[in-house]
Amino acid sequence: MATNQDVKESVAQVDKLIAQVTDTEMWIRFGLKVTIALIIIAGFYILTRIMTGAVARLFTIRKINEHDYLAQRQNETLLKLLQNAIRYVLGIVMLLTVLSQFGINITGLVASAGIAGLAISFGAKNLVQDIITGAFIIFERQFKVGDYVRVGVIEGIVIELGIRTTKLKGLTGEIHIVPNGQILQVTNFSVDNSFALVDVQVPYEEDLDRVETILNDISEATTKKYADMFIEPIQILGVQMLDSSGVAYRMMAEVPPMQHFQAGRLMRKEFKQGLEAEGIQIPYPHMVMMNTTDQGNGEQINDAKNVQSP
Repeated sequence: MATNQDVKESVAQVDKLIAQVTDTEMWIRFGLKVTIALIIIAGFYILTRIMTGAVARLFTIRKINEHDYLAQRQNETLLKLLQNAIRYVLGIVMLLTVLSQFGINITGLVASAGIAGLAISFGAKNLVQDIITGAFIIFERQFKVGDYVRVGVIEGIVIELGIRTTKLKGLTGEIHIVPNGQILQVTNFSVDNSFALVDVQVPYEEDLDRVETILNDISEATTKKYADMFIEPIQILGVQMLDSSGVAYRMMAEVPPMQHFQAGRLMRKEFKQGLEAEGIQIPYPHMVMMNTTDQGNGEQINDAKNVQSP
């Protein structure tokens, strides 16, 4: 059973609570703090809008070629990064300022946030690395959408260049998604003119001086026939290899970016047809059937032997 002392303590607590609730000065102080907090929030909101708008206007003043897609992506990415940085910094400052108005010790919160941020940074190291690398790829213009690049052992056309991943489309249609943090070395085939290299073989029996004259004539005719394909005339670099079937000449032609595949196909076709028109056969393996007769036992034996000849 409750004693008189317990009843008195309960009544005292209720009276104290009622006194606090009906304390006019307390409500005035609380209302003043809420008003100051709202003013702080409104002030930081206006400041954020002003600063992000000013950054947007600065980037609008920059003259960007409408056909330069990579420059536009670089401009948009940098603008978003700066605007988000402004929002995050001002938002954190605003939150800490509002909490301090209500008597909350923000020193402990700052220390806790630092420890939590450190733990998150370790857990999201790969994500941060992808974002930073993607930003440098865009800012340094290493490659752009539409370029044909090689990333490690992957080759393809860049179809999407993001801040975290890059998408490549292979020549047979497959899509490769590469995290930017794993892009350590890039070979860009679309920055400058390409070179088509073709090896043409002729038999050992041919006169090499005559062969070189014919190759020069074919090169000039091919260059004139496909004038839009070749930037410089096709050149004969000389004898590239002496293999088991013939002499290999290396031909080189400078072509527009990413046209070396098509140019190589045209060159092989024209050189084959041109050499055959001059009576020069490109060497290839032949099969010769030889018949032998065994006179010792009176029986004829047909022995087919494979002989490789050019």
